[in-house]
Amino acid sequence: MPVEHCELWTGFDISIVARNYAQLAGVLAGFAFVVINLVLDRAYRRRGDGVPDPREVEHETLTGVALMNAFLGLFLAAVQYSLLAGEQGCAVTSGRAMSAELLGGISFVAALYMLLYAIVQFVSGSAGALIRHCVFIVAVLVPPIAVFFVEATLTDLALSLGDPQTRRPLQPLWDDANRLSLPITVALAAVCAVGWFLGRRRRRSESPIGPMAGRIRTAFPYLSTAVIIAAIIRSMAALPKTDAAAHLSSTEAWLWVAVFAVLMLVQSVALSFQQGVENPHRPGRTESAESRASAVGTA
Repeated sequence: MPVEHCELWTGFDISIVARNYAQLAGVLAGFAFVVINLVLDRAYRRRGDGVPDPREVEHETLTGVALMNAFLGLFLAAVQYSLLAGEQGCAVTSGRAMSAELLGGISFVAALYMLLYAIVQFVSGSAGALIRHCVFIVAVLVPPIAVFFVEATLTDLALSLGDPQTRRPLQPLWDDANRLSLPITVALAAVCAVGWFLGRRRRRSESPIGPMAGRIRTAFPYLSTAVIIAAIIRSMAALPKTDAAAHLSSTEAWLWVAVFAVLMLVQSVALSFQQGVENPHRPGRTESAESRASAVGTA
């Protein structure tokens, strides 16, 4: 490809920005590792106090699984952005770097959402008002923001695939990305809000959780990891380093955005309808309350 065709006419170099994303993903991966140690420490202390409650064990298992998936996803996202930071020349101006930005953004935001999901599980034993706010933020506010972040990479892809002579972005990808990004975000926010409202009674339920429901709940964090791994594999297969002009088609780019939107919706609904997340069973507190009541009655 001629050198003059590789000039960066848009004025935006994603390879420079990718360095900051790689560092951020690495820092968040370290944070996830720290919280994993906190979960393990809390589990050991509870077991030292006696036989742990089954619901507490289930809660710690879900928290640990979500944290491990978040740690793995953030680590892989850091690697993806590190590779993207090395893109130069025609790879930046011909669509390969921007295609990698789309797939890397999906990996990063999916792993970040899983980290927030794990934090909600971690604090679900705290005050009722705190956990209710955390569930609302992660189940209703974060998914549309995450999808909007990924949708923004479509405009970058349209710019890199545009005509450098006329400086016109690729059509109709550019117009579709600008026209549909806000309606898709608003629609997803509305669906998430409806799910959160309908699941409020189940989230505050004190009834025991069945074994099948527990296994299904534990399997949800793996959905994000599966999407992250699929994005990495696709990036390696469709964007070889030997072809600077390799890029995702407009149809495939929208398909990845749709897959990510469905993932966020499923994770949001799973959290909105998670039984007992806002009212965990704490038998120790119940026994203490009964003891205090008995002491008052005796006095």
